[in-house]
Amino acid sequence: MRMRLAIAGAAILGLMQTSALAAWPEKPVTVTVGFGAGGTTDVVARAVAELVSKKLGQPVVIENKAGAGGAVAVTALSKQPADGYNIVATTSTTITLDPQVTKLAFGLDDFTYVAATGEFPEAFIALPKSGWKTLKDAIDASKGAGKTTYASSTSLDRMITAALGKQTGVQFVPVPTRSGAEVVTQVIGGHTPLGYSSGAYYPQAKSGELSVLAVLGEQRLKGLPNVPTLKELGYGLSSVNLILFVAPKGLPADVAKTLYDAFAAAAADPSIVDLMEKRSLNPFVATGEALAKTIAGQSEGFKKLIEASK
Repeated sequence: MRMRLAIAGAAILGLMQTSALAAWPEKPVTVTVGFGAGGTTDVVARAVAELVSKKLGQPVVIENKAGAGGAVAVTALSKQPADGYNIVATTSTTITLDPQVTKLAFGLDDFTYVAATGEFPEAFIALPKSGWKTLKDAIDASKGAGKTTYASSTSLDRMITAALGKQTGVQFVPVPTRSGAEVVTQVIGGHTPLGYSSGAYYPQAKSGELSVLAVLGEQRLKGLPNVPTLKELGYGLSSVNLILFVAPKGLPADVAKTLYDAFAAAAADPSIVDLMEKRSLNPFVATGEALAKTIAGQSEGFKKLIEASK
């Protein structure tokens, strides 16, 4: 009799545990965007979150916590419980590069890599009235003074421009901003002659308000086929940066899988594909372990670049 009761009790406990797992999420999920409202990361995160919410059956609340190139939000996340209810939308370089060049309270192994949903079309931008057609024109115009200012938003752009300065003899002086959208504002307002933007420039570039002088990827952008890459201009430099969703390390396997599936489905939705095209984001979707391997490889690549540039 006792044996039957023990077995029955174990069965009931198992059913209760299964029910508890199936119930996740039981409350809203918060996605904290590590950059200001209106930038590419923010726009994509909000669109993806809306679809993820439908998939999860719970609201996905967006908050903005800008600062330090996304590091403020990521630092705060590393102190949150690993229960799936707190996620940060940031850029991959916030995690793969920034801890290597700045003392930060997090590292590569402090997170669960939920999803990447696009690759940034990073570029150098200027006002059309400058008359510059490519970045080489801007550099040639700056050689007399030996330096030029540019609107900056990340440690990555400062590393790229430092390497560019060594090659060209022109010092690129960063004027810090909090987001790619603010970079665009600085350039359009005439506060800096150049800007290094992660993608927020694209609508203004298509409308003619901004000139795009060079893109940072390995290939030209589909939406801007006449703009050369830095490598094409002979500078041998490139940058790949992803829109990244991360959770604290140690996320339960069932919760992690639920999130992987929800974010993968959102990234494949026609509305997100259309948004990527409008923002000229290169298509890139990865989740879970495959994404973690990509992040580790990107981190190692930056380590080699830093060592080579010393």
